Amino acid sequence: MSVYHNHKNVFPANIRTLLYSLVPSTYDEVAPKIEFWIEYGLSEQFTTIEDLVEQLSSVAWNIPIERSDVPRFLKEFRDAPHRSEQARSLVDELCLRVLRWFAATSANDSLQMKNYGGATAEGGGDGFVRVASFVGHSIKCGLFSHELVRCHLAKPLIHHNQNGYNVNPAVRASVIYQLFATAGNALLQGLLEPKDVRACFEILNRTSGIVGLNTARLDVRCDSYLDASH
Repeated sequence: MSVYHNHKNVFPANIRTLLYSLVPSTYDEVAPKIEFWIEYGLSEQFTTIEDLVEQLSSVAWNIPIERSDVPRFLKEFRDAPHRSEQARSLVDELCLRVLRWFAATSANDSLQMKNYGGATAEGGGDGFVRVASFVGHSIKCGLFSHELVRCHLAKPLIHHNQNGYNVNPAVRASVIYQLFATAGNALLQGLLEPKDVRACFEILNRTSGIVGLNTARLDVRCDSYLDASH
């Protein structure tokens, strides 16, 4: 039993380490290793989907905002024709877990909240911004269904809790900015309702001077949704 318990902990940790090492220069070398260890660990019952989701979710909160290699890997891994159904369901469960925690953080980003990397800093912190970038890259490469985005992304981010708490507008604006900066027009192709797009850009307009965000650099086409001032 002790040997099994050791493998149960080691497999997810090793896979998580490999995911962190995914960068363009190492992608072709590292990606096949991650594929092998996920499939092998699940098929030999050295780990479970639940254990992997629990441990791998922290990657979304900790990788640098410019990194799109992990979402790319998850998409290619899930869509490979030889992929086992068990491994495909791992990606779907992982995406659902990340979006649920994104929504939970959106609900009240003024409190200390726990996520898979430990405690998020007050105001949502850097982890909230990093996970927004991860989610944006994932949306752009088609990892999330329309239903997941509508349920767990825009509504919690816009309709946040303001009942007496000091909600940090700078963090929320930075999160919205990262979503649009990474996902671009993919968010406008039926994923967000026009009123949600408008609400997001109104938040950006109100806070851009404080946060120092250059909204003119966002590569989105909102002409059908917003007035000229946006």
